[in-house]
Amino acid sequence: MDRAEIIGIDHYDWNIDRALIFIIPIVLLAVLIWIPEEELIQSSLLCIAIFFSILLTYKHRLVYGFSGIRIASIPSIIITTFTVFIAIPSIYILAINEHPNEIPYFFSIAIFYLLFPAGLLFGNKFRQIDIPRVIELLTQKYSKHIFDKYFYEILVILLSISILIFCGYILRVSEIPLVELIKNPGNSAKFYFMREEALKILEMTKIERYLFHWLRSLFIPFGIIGSLILNSIYRKRKFKILLILFFIFGLIVNTITLEKSPIAIIFLSIAVYLFLRREKITPSLIVTLVLITLAGPITITYFLYIDRQEVFNVIFWSYINRLFVTPAAVLFYYFKHFPETHDFLLGRSSQLFSWIHFEGTFPISNYVAQLYWDDPSTTGFANANYLGNFWSDFGWYGTTISTFIFGIIAHLFQWKILQTTHYRKNLLYLVVMSICVPTFTFGFFSSNITILFFTRGLLLLIIFLFGYDYWQKRTMINVMK
Repeated sequence: MDRAEIIGIDHYDWNIDRALIFIIPIVLLAVLIWIPEEELIQSSLLCIAIFFSILLTYKHRLVYGFSGIRIASIPSIIITTFTVFIAIPSIYILAINEHPNEIPYFFSIAIFYLLFPAGLLFGNKFRQIDIPRVIELLTQKYSKHIFDKYFYEILVILLSISILIFCGYILRVSEIPLVELIKNPGNSAKFYFMREEALKILEMTKIERYLFHWLRSLFIPFGIIGSLILNSIYRKRKFKILLILFFIFGLIVNTITLEKSPIAIIFLSIAVYLFLRREKITPSLIVTLVLITLAGPITITYFLYIDRQEVFNVIFWSYINRLFVTPAAVLFYYFKHFPETHDFLLGRSSQLFSWIHFEGTFPISNYVAQLYWDDPSTTGFANANYLGNFWSDFGWYGTTISTFIFGIIAHLFQWKILQTTHYRKNLLYLVVMSICVPTFTFGFFSSNITILFFTRGLLLLIIFLFGYDYWQKRTMINVMK
């Protein structure tokens, strides 16, 4: 590293990775002394795996390591999310389950910390990220851009498209769960079935379903953050009106089915934007951002369970379980039942490979849900982290190869964001990162890769980045002429 890089990291970065290099051996020692014998091996191996992951990515820790949280880098978000919601809870899941497939389950998780960084570094050989320029992002203020003036027109068009998509959805649904909840709060079981009818089993074409998912996970947060930035920077009345319209419309759209993750996407996107705008990060800011993120989901949950005693206690434990137990537990079920209960699917778990099979796509998330809840009639989905789908498809080959390739994809995605935004904290950078963080948190620990890129709209976002980049270059050429 050159002197500028070292100074930048020393003064402006949290240096989480540097701290963990000293902390993890201490944690490992504590594990060896106090952890029960049945959890000793898994806990020790996990500590060692995370330690080696930090060493592998240490030179690029502001992009690939835990320290990359400071600029909300995609690889850092993935590693942190995987550690908090999958890896660490997996120790508990293994402690309460005894099954022969616990070995491939755990080792697939542990190997992630070697193969994912390897994929990142491999990708960097082809499209190199400029680390000194990344360091500049730590202290940058908002960078105005000549293309900011075009964003208003883009957002107006996006709002118009979003309204049309929403109107198409309203014409399909018979009962609106949000309206019923406002009229008659409580009775969570009733609204669970209404939610199923309003989305999962609603008769919609494939493109209509994709459009509705893109509306909630991509169009709405893009519009809210984009208009929020324009209003906060340029202070024009039309930007303020657009922000109000997008925010109110977004709240309605993302709460209409009473799902909690769509509304969480809005507030987490806002929290990420506020986080990136601040040059100085304080504990009070972190607490504030966490509360902002949880505000929407907790409000919905409160009105769903308002008829129960100790409603706040119910909410607390339901969120603890949903965030820190369920993702790892559902993932374990994928390993438990493939190939013991069902043969490996050989690509049928997703539409990415299922087209080569005569039988078509296997409804794996519903199949696992029936086993997980012991309810053969359920229409629910038990979606898992990408490891579940690739294990159920190809076993060891699936989990190892997919993890390495996923690392390459994550690197190229991050590189494209930085390259298109010219390593500046401009409007495009703040919008894209604010959208991506929710996708790689809520989406990553409970969705496979095809859902992330197709259903949640990341592929559409990538196409937008390439198009925007091309448009920038053509416009600048014309200006110079």
